[in-house]
Order: sequence, then C-alpha cells, then structure tokens
Amino acid sequence: MTEDPATGRPPSPPAPYRRSVLVVEDEPLLRDALGRSLEAHGFAVATAASAPDARRAFGLLDPDGVLMDVDLGPGPDGFALADALVSLGTGAAIVFLTDLPDPRFAGRTEKELPPGVAYLRKSNVRDLDLLARTLDAAMRGTVEAGMRHDRDPGRPLASLTRSQLDVLRLVASGYTNARIAMRRGTTTRAVEKALERICETLGIPGGSEGNARVEAARRFLEAGGRPVPDGPEQSPA
Repeated sequence: MTEDPATGRPPSPPAPYRRSVLVVEDEPLLRDALGRSLEAHGFAVATAASAPDARRAFGLLDPDGVLMDVDLGPGPDGFALADALVSLGTGAAIVFLTDLPDPRFAGRTEKELPPGVAYLRKSNVRDLDLLARTLDAAMRGTVEAGMRHDRDPGRPLASLTRSQLDVLRLVASGYTNARIAMRRGTTTRAVEKALERICETLGIPGGSEGNARVEAARRFLEAGGRPVPDGPEQSPA
C-alpha cells in the first residue's frame, strides 16, 4: 500500500458514506426529536415543516430518503409531496410516519402510494430504532411486512370499505346526507343505506339516525381520520 508522504504511514481508509434524510413534520418538538434520533443512528439529517419547505430543502440537499408525516397543516399533504418527489425522478426512499391507520382515511388507496414505500403509524412506533431500520430497508429496497402498518388487519376501521370510509369522512366533515349524495353523485337514500351498513359493521345501533351518525363520525376522527379540507363548518347532523 502506498504511504502518505506527509506521515510515512499508509493513508486512512475513506470514511463510510453517511446517508442523508429529510424529516418532514409540522410539529416542532416531534420534528426535532426525530432528527436527533436519526442523527444518533448515523444519518445526516435536515428538517422541514411543510411540503413547500420540503421541496426547497430537497432541491438543495438531494437526500437519500424522506421521513414524512401525511398531515402537514395548510397546503399539500405528505401524499402529494411524495407524488411530487416521484414525478421529479429523485429516487429517494419514502417512509410515511403518520396517525392515519391507512391511506383511505385521507381519500387514497394503497395502490396510489409510490412503490417501495414504508408506512408507520406513530402510535405503533414504540422503539425509535424502528425508524432507522425502516429507513435503511426503504433505501435498500427491502421493506418488510412489519414496516407497512397500513396493511395490518387489526388497524382501526379496517373492516370498512374505501367507499364507506369516504362517506364517513364526509359525515365527520359536517356534510348532511343530501350534500354527501350531491358530492358523490348518488341519491340520499344510497347515503342512508351506506351509513346503515357502516353502523352495522361497527356495532353502532341506530343506523343512519342522528346519534348513530355522530358516534360513527367520532370513531372515524378518533381513529386518526382527517376531515375533507373544504368541509362545511358545522357539526355532523
């Protein structure tokens, strides 16, 4: 091995590559905690509080991976940000860290997520080492079943269909049955029947009546569901 002429000793081996991660989270304390945890696991970390901030940071840093919440406050959500990163051809690994049991709670399906993503529910992450392992797996293209919490059959409201969750999301957003029917292009009776099936599946007595409707909306919100951004400002009725 060639010696370093300055020291007379063999040169030091090159430092291992330090992979970079962009953490996108609108809650400041959690954002900082995630950043510190990932730095402790050897990642170079940058943070952003919103989708626009993340787009600007991504352009400067070109990170190897992105750990992002779905609900990022006003503006584009994490799903929209992921779509943008994929459309730019960045190749960055994507890990969602969210309160949503699965993408249907935000009006998406699993098939609408980018390929190779990981999906972790915040309430299920009791060991911060899981974040580092999941990011490593996503970067290597080896995401495991345990890193896709959106596929967990025991997740909240897993027994409801995409269509039923769409109706329930509108109920939780304050829409009347008539307005839900108008938005979905169906009849009011079809909405009532959907609510009856939802309540039956969830074991809520009363079908589409007022109290049952409010209880169904409460369960949706408690499970982490998000109202539609343009929902009317009124209580479910």
